[in-house]
Amino acid sequence: MATDPARADGRSAAFADLRSDLLVLVDRHTRAVIDAELHRLARRAPSLSPADLAFVNTVLEDLAESAILAPLRNAPRNSAPLLTRIFDAEHR
Repeated sequence: MATDPARADGRSAAFADLRSDLLVLVDRHTRAVIDAELHRLARRAPSLSPADLAFVNTVLEDLAESAILAPLRNAPRNSAPLLTRIFDAEHR
């Protein structure tokens, strides 16, 4: 029995959309955390220059990309619903 290609493509698109939505959500949250930390750091260490803060920003962005966003992007398609529940994306 053959699989209906339209149905299979619809599922793929739905999982891609879910994963894409999750990536956007996690990326936004990551950006908010980085911004809050930079603000806190600037207050606690006023001697840091804008270049210092830009460097810290770059390091935190690279860390978020390698530790969180890249693994999400590379997760198997069928894990999107589980990842959405883990990150509680439905309640944000």
